[in-house]
Amino acid sequence: MSAKKLYVIANSHMDPIWLWRLREGRSTWLNTCRSVVRMLKKYPFLKFCRSSSSCYEWIEACDPALFAGIRELVDAGRWELVGGWVEQSDTIITPGEVLFRQAEFGKRYFRERFGKEVRIGYSVDSFGQNAGLPKILNATGFDRYVFMRPMAEEKSMPYLFRWRGDDGSEVVTLRIRQAYCTLPGWKEKQELFDWIDRLFAEGDEHQTFFFGVGDHGGGIYEKQLNWLLEAAETRAIEFSTLEHYFDVIETMDLPVCEGELTHHSPGCYSAVSAVKQQLASAERALFKAEKLVLESPGPDAEADKKRLDDAWNQFLFNYFHDVYPGTAVKKAFEGEVRDLTGYARWIASSILEKRLGRYAARAKSDFLTEGGVLLWNPLPVPVRALFQFDTFADPNCNGEHFNALRDGDGAVVPLQFLRAATPYGPNNAWGRATAVVDLPPSGLRIFAYSHEANSPAALGFERQKAAFARIAFPILADVGDTWGHGLARLGETIGEAEWICFEEIDNGPAASCLRGRYRWKQSEFQLDLFAFAGIPELFARWRAEWHEKDDTVKFCWRTGIDGGELLSGQAAALLSRTPDACEQPFIDFVAAAGSDGKTSGILAEALHSYDSFGSGELRLTLLRPVCYAEHLPHRLHGDEGYADLGEVEQEFWICDGRPATELPVTARERLWGAEHLEITAASDGAELLRTVWSVEPPEVIALCQNSRVFRLWNSAAEPKKFRICRDGEEFASGTLAPAEIRTLPAR
Repeated sequence: MSAKKLYVIANSHMDPIWLWRLREGRSTWLNTCRSVVRMLKKYPFLKFCRSSSSCYEWIEACDPALFAGIRELVDAGRWELVGGWVEQSDTIITPGEVLFRQAEFGKRYFRERFGKEVRIGYSVDSFGQNAGLPKILNATGFDRYVFMRPMAEEKSMPYLFRWRGDDGSEVVTLRIRQAYCTLPGWKEKQELFDWIDRLFAEGDEHQTFFFGVGDHGGGIYEKQLNWLLEAAETRAIEFSTLEHYFDVIETMDLPVCEGELTHHSPGCYSAVSAVKQQLASAERALFKAEKLVLESPGPDAEADKKRLDDAWNQFLFNYFHDVYPGTAVKKAFEGEVRDLTGYARWIASSILEKRLGRYAARAKSDFLTEGGVLLWNPLPVPVRALFQFDTFADPNCNGEHFNALRDGDGAVVPLQFLRAATPYGPNNAWGRATAVVDLPPSGLRIFAYSHEANSPAALGFERQKAAFARIAFPILADVGDTWGHGLARLGETIGEAEWICFEEIDNGPAASCLRGRYRWKQSEFQLDLFAFAGIPELFARWRAEWHEKDDTVKFCWRTGIDGGELLSGQAAALLSRTPDACEQPFIDFVAAAGSDGKTSGILAEALHSYDSFGSGELRLTLLRPVCYAEHLPHRLHGDEGYADLGEVEQEFWICDGRPATELPVTARERLWGAEHLEITAASDGAELLRTVWSVEPPEVIALCQNSRVFRLWNSAAEPKKFRICRDGEEFASGTLAPAEIRTLPAR
């Protein structure tokens, strides 16, 4: 079918960070938008679209007159607000709740400043589309979506379709044909004419043409506009908004697509691992701080909410599609990305610790004699929580290390001191306090340090030895650039790291650690496998001194499940894949599932990449040392250096034998963890005021709990009745359809 009409969508893609720093990106926002406003005033038929509340916020702060001019054009219907997010986020490995927050903060800004409800999602430069995205778009008020990747050569699919989520929700979706911008280097108008004619010849009946200079801004070149006007004299061309275009096509009989839209840049799932670790840590701190404000508001609750809102608004910028995927220049990661993440994490941590301190001052702790610890469960479901922190093993110099925790009712939990960060400590009695404790929903428990005559037997190393027999470390010759353009997998396996020896590191009633040492070329690394009392999963800590450029390291886990399906965590969704040896993305968990419903796989908060084979091998990508922002065929000179060389550390859990239905719940429990605070005797508990929230059943996962909303996700494949309780009394209840996400007011 050839196009009958070409709808010109004027835009200018502006990456605030990529091959440049944020200062240059912000300058591009201002300079490009000034240029576009002038062009729209000169040419009254022109219309323009632009996304991202962060851009508009900066313009409002720096140039109020320009902002007022944009608002006039918005009111006149000539400047179109699209996207509705803080930034054009990564949409392949970003957690679902972060995408909800992109919409929450972005759409709030557009409503408050422009009085507009943005309906068109807009991710024209992201490197793949997560299977959970249509559901999230629909739930946040978007019924239309525009993207470009994967491209035609990467995935065979329509350019216009209804994208259906796993809950049945749909968004009318446009995949951009050819490009989201025109090229500033065109010297001949025939190049533009040829492009337009290809769109007419190959496009849908109603075809878009994205017009305007992008990547580093620029706006609309007047010379190219005049060429376009000349082309319009003999071709059916209309200057349009995306809203008008969607109005035309959404009543058409469009095909339906389901699931994830990949495979474009598989290298992004693992490039620059440090940024993925930093963001995962800050994200969880923000969620936990919000939950504490919900539990115990206090006189400073409004101030804390404002601080958290500001932290979120700044932090969300870092999920931009050239930041979280690791494709920007080194100085950007070491500068503004690090600073924005640290700013958000500091605000969250200070609020979290302040409120835990209030709990410590008011909770019943008068039974403590030599100090103790407060533990708090941030999840509204019961958990078996691990806690660890470095502290005194014998603070009063009694000559005997604490070996247990005892609560106010006399219940005893084994306490063990593992190796601390340093072997030196005050009084030479320093270690990593470690215990496994059962906590109720939103639970708060106080334990006293104790000396117990009888201690449970040491755990030993049998579980770790059995696991090491199923582990290997394949090394790949990674030929890809930072993105992994054109790759289905990251490279061919060129060997396996050589095992050197085992070392027994710690062994006690709460934990044991067995270390395996390995070597590859001039690099050495170690894998510490921890077993914890009462926790079936093994915790893995991988530390390397890595010197091999372009040698990618895999952790190969022999699942024992041949063929079958692989269950992958997505953005508030669960996806089933068939093993295909391709590099694939995941969020929080990936596991092989057998015919008996049992699984074997990996839980990880900051690792997002794996490949798999029908032989039952699941290969987690641990380390991918690549040049910063290398974009083939342009080989870098190397001045910027490599990411992920030198000392590197990764953490994850090995999950073996869990039913498939428990994977999302187990990942939540292991990856979120309890919060702790060391305390001394302070109170009889009479003044403690806090609200205890619970959600049941466990398959209904609380993605978000704050003073505004509860967001629930039914992770099961069948309907689930749910209850939210406040202090034991029912607050809300209902039934969630399979895979449904529902947002409820918190008041």
